[in-house]
Amino acid sequence: MFLEKIVRIKKEEIQTRKTGSRQKEMEEVISRLPHPRDLMKAISHHAPMALIAEIKPASPSAGVIKEEFDLHRIGSTYEAGGACAISVLTEPYFFKGDLSYLCLIKEKTSLPVLQKDFILDPFQIYEGRVSGADAILLIAAILDREELGDFVDLAQNLGLIPLVEIHNEDDLEKVSALNLSLIGINNRNLRTLEVDLNTTLRLRGEISSKIKVISESGIRTPEDVRLLREAGVDGILVGEILMRSIDPASKIRELLRA
Repeated sequence: MFLEKIVRIKKEEIQTRKTGSRQKEMEEVISRLPHPRDLMKAISHHAPMALIAEIKPASPSAGVIKEEFDLHRIGSTYEAGGACAISVLTEPYFFKGDLSYLCLIKEKTSLPVLQKDFILDPFQIYEGRVSGADAILLIAAILDREELGDFVDLAQNLGLIPLVEIHNEDDLEKVSALNLSLIGINNRNLRTLEVDLNTTLRLRGEISSKIKVISESGIRTPEDVRLLREAGVDGILVGEILMRSIDPASKIRELLRA
C-alpha cells in the first residue's frame, strides 16, 4: 500500500539526517529567527474563501506534473493571482520536492509558506522551521493520538501553525481533544488515492465553526469552490491544476470568483 510504503521510506530518510548535535544547532538558529508569517491572519483576510496555492512537481496519483519549473516565478505568480499562502511539497521521492524550496519561495513572496511532507519525527518540525516554514502539515492518519498532540504542541511552541489533516471520522475523533485553529480535510483516500469532495461536505458539519477548515484535493472548477463555500469551508488548497496551467494567476482568480 502507498501509505505504508511512504512511511517506511520516510523513516529511513529521517535517520540519514537526524543527529542530536544537528537538532541542538537548529534550536539555536530558531531562537534567532524572526517570527513566522501569520497563516491564520492570511486566511481570515481572504474570507469568505482563501486559496492556498501549492507547488507540487509530482504525485503518486498523477506522476510527474511539471518536469522543469522556476520556483521564484511560480511563487510570484501565485501571489499575483490572489493566493493567501503557498504550500510547498518537500517530500523528495513521490512528490519530487525538497526542503530548500521553502526558503527559495520566501525570497520572492510575502505570503506565508506551508510545508507539506509526511511528518513522523519532531526532528522534521525543527527542520521545517529552520528552512523557512510558517506552517506545517500534520497527517492524522500516520500519527497516533499521543504523537499528534506532541507534534501540535511542538509546532505551536516554535511559532508554526499546524494544519492537521483528516480523511475520515476516525481521524476527526483522534484530533477532537486538540487545541486547533485549523483543520484540513483531504478529499483523497490515502489508501486508494480516489478523490471525493463529499468527504469535506460530510466532515465539515462535525467540526466546530470556531475552527477554520481547508478542503484539499480534487478541487478543479468554480463549481467545486462554490459548493465548498456554501458548505462553510474557509479555504481550499489547490496544486495540480495550477502547476499544469499556462497562466496560474488567472486560474486562481477564476476559482476565487466562484
